[in-house]
Amino acid sequence: MEQIRCLILDDEPIAITVIESHLNEFKDLEIIAKCRSASEAFEVLRKEKVDLIFLDIEMPKLDGLSFLKSLKDPPLVLITTAHRNFALDGFELDVVDYLLKPIPLDRLMQAIAKVRRQLRTDQEYRSHGFDPLPYIFVKSDRENVKINLRDIRYIESLKNHVKIVTDQKNHITMVSIGEMQHKLPKSLFLRIHRSFLVNLSHIQNYTNTYVVIDRKSFPLGNVYKNTVLEVLDKNRI
Repeated sequence: MEQIRCLILDDEPIAITVIESHLNEFKDLEIIAKCRSASEAFEVLRKEKVDLIFLDIEMPKLDGLSFLKSLKDPPLVLITTAHRNFALDGFELDVVDYLLKPIPLDRLMQAIAKVRRQLRTDQEYRSHGFDPLPYIFVKSDRENVKINLRDIRYIESLKNHVKIVTDQKNHITMVSIGEMQHKLPKSLFLRIHRSFLVNLSHIQNYTNTYVVIDRKSFPLGNVYKNTVLEVLDKNRI
């Protein structure tokens, strides 16, 4: 993967210094700008390619969430804040993770791992000719909920319902797994069992009998096994 180009936006110099110090531990992360105001960050985004923003929320003139809402096509975002009460707002804006200050290095490592996974997924989508941010709406809890396809880890059949498992939340909707399989891109989602449909980009390893996603094993059904192994073996060295 190429260098991940980062922008730090925080009005506190000490907070910027802490994040900068932590990022020195990651060889694939490059800090291209350190900004103390939204207007300064706007200028950087206008001129430079940015893959990831470390975004503080409480800032003068324009707060972090308002800044994020104003961006037409934002990069990936990690919220960095001393306040817990903005977490829901952040995730509704599709941030990758929500980090509470002071940010421990191990917690930042977890967040960076998510960023890397998401960037790899975006690359997979582009390589197959898809927009990296396709989405679906599903009816869940009496609402039509938007789900980005890249966030779906796997889909599990529950008779005439399915459970859609994502990074942020699980959704149960009244549709069959067969209907889901029909609607999702075949080059990115693979039926491996009568009960499971998985996102190919989230498979971590596999054998002749199962695949692993997030350290959880999913069995290969006899009907699907040969097709699954044929697809996965194409990318085996």
